[in-house]
Amino acid sequence: MNDIIRVLVVEDDFMVADINRQATEQVEGFAVVKLALNGRTALDELALGKVDLVILDVYLPDMHGIELLKEARRLEYPVDFILITAAQDTRTVEQSIRYGIVDYIIKPFDFTRYYTALVEYRDRRQSLRSGDAVDQVRIDSMLVRSPAHQADSRLPKGISLLTLQKIQACLVESAGEVLSSDIAEKLTVSRVTARRYLEYLAETGGLRKEVRYQKVGRPLVYYSRL
Repeated sequence: MNDIIRVLVVEDDFMVADINRQATEQVEGFAVVKLALNGRTALDELALGKVDLVILDVYLPDMHGIELLKEARRLEYPVDFILITAAQDTRTVEQSIRYGIVDYIIKPFDFTRYYTALVEYRDRRQSLRSGDAVDQVRIDSMLVRSPAHQADSRLPKGISLLTLQKIQACLVESAGEVLSSDIAEKLTVSRVTARRYLEYLAETGGLRKEVRYQKVGRPLVYYSRL
């Protein structure tokens, strides 16, 4: 995919920020350009004009996330926001919607929910860039959130969205290379199933695949995140 979506993760806890980075980069077409641990660093990065999407927490050490969002809108930065936060008060939700967020995800978030948010954002972005004019049908499809079964229908036969997302979440937790047997053991699925999903991810650009031949027996196929 040529149009890489450049992501800024704004989160005051470095370990959480890095988990968000790994989860983001598991989705094809996304690359995290920086982790910002406070609002000032985030605004400085936005000023460079090299960010497309901000993954924003509300509770930052130097400012409220909504204030960061307001400032970005005041300066008219061409950037979108997805909030990932523990804040559940109606005022924060209302303000964030008013200032044009793409999505609002409550911590602790489920990877499936986050994956769906990124895929839908990527698809809407690509749709907007696919031509000079849009009709009402395309506008409606971009403004209305797709249910999970619609995302499932875009996958090839034999690939379930739920299982795919579980495997992707498992890959985020795994360090370095994995075999299909590793995934099968962690998720309690057959090796055939694990291999089918890993092959799908490798074919669609989500994983790197390397076949290593042994002196005896079948070759081993290793998979690793890009």
